[in-house]
Amino acid sequence: DDWSDDTNRALFRDDTPTDAAAFHPYTHQSGLQGWLFGGVNRLLRHWLPDGLARETALYWLNSTLFYAAELLAALAVWEEFGPLAAAFGFASVLLAPWLQRGMKDLYWCLWTWLLPALAGLLLCAVTRRRGKTPWWCYLLVFAACMVRCMCGFEFISTFLILCEAPLVYCWAGGDRRAWLRRMICTGFAAVGGVAAALGAWFIQGVIYFGSAAGSWQNLTGAVTSRVSLTDDMVSDVSVAQVLTRYFVEVDEPLLQFGPLTITLKPLIAVTLLGFALCLAVLALRKKPLAVLAGPALVWVLSLAAPVSWMVLSKAHAYVHVHLVPMLWHFALVPVSCALLVWLVKTAITAVKE
Repeated sequence: DDWSDDTNRALFRDDTPTDAAAFHPYTHQSGLQGWLFGGVNRLLRHWLPDGLARETALYWLNSTLFYAAELLAALAVWEEFGPLAAAFGFASVLLAPWLQRGMKDLYWCLWTWLLPALAGLLLCAVTRRRGKTPWWCYLLVFAACMVRCMCGFEFISTFLILCEAPLVYCWAGGDRRAWLRRMICTGFAAVGGVAAALGAWFIQGVIYFGSAAGSWQNLTGAVTSRVSLTDDMVSDVSVAQVLTRYFVEVDEPLLQFGPLTITLKPLIAVTLLGFALCLAVLALRKKPLAVLAGPALVWVLSLAAPVSWMVLSKAHAYVHVHLVPMLWHFALVPVSCALLVWLVKTAITAVKE
């Protein structure tokens, strides 16, 4: 019974003695977050005998890890674009209703969604400082993507793109041949991490189902369903319909501050307007326009990353309206908010000079 979240949660909260026969496993992923939170849960039993109290503690831990990962990303923005841009980018996380609902989810484990991007940011920072890329940076990319996938393979195209986004930024403003080589090596490391997670999933399946054939059938069934090859529910749904669903029909706020709300289309429009105005000011003041190349490429990738999953996996995206809009926050919303501040600052500086 793969869809047993409520059953298992009730067993956990009520402290019901559970054996292998009573537990309903979800076999479509490796479940690394289950190992992590399961271990913490056993530790917490010494101080918190009540199941509800332990669940609250696990939510707190999950949320803390998420905010810690977001702060690391904000630190990278601070170093490149200044403290005000970093503050606006991080504020967009605090004011995001979708994220505030999702970050406590022990199943989705949102902080792991940031690991590939953080690994890419660290690789770029170390490379800039040393003038070369140490081998362990690629190993961290491999590990980050493996851990992400062992907590669920959904949305993986989004996070593979965001892993490369920092390198694309450096490529736009540095030695392009060298950064292209690093992008290729990073891509192999990231895909290698995904493959390793698939291998772990397959091995677990062999142990669970008792045969390689059973494990392979479970794995391939889940994968082909996610990428819309074998899911009859969406056989007649087109990519255009899926994109229309999220660009037009789903109009819930991405950002909310009291009565003030911002949805997807206004955010995209304002960001594009900011780029256009900054470009015009730089051109009028005869300043180099290349300074906009890196930020523009990162913004385009931050938009393309969530769209990639909608295109690759229309089956999953079309039915998960309660979840897919969170992808706009990885990293379109924070990137847009941070870049808007930087664009205004760049235009004002050009005018003053």
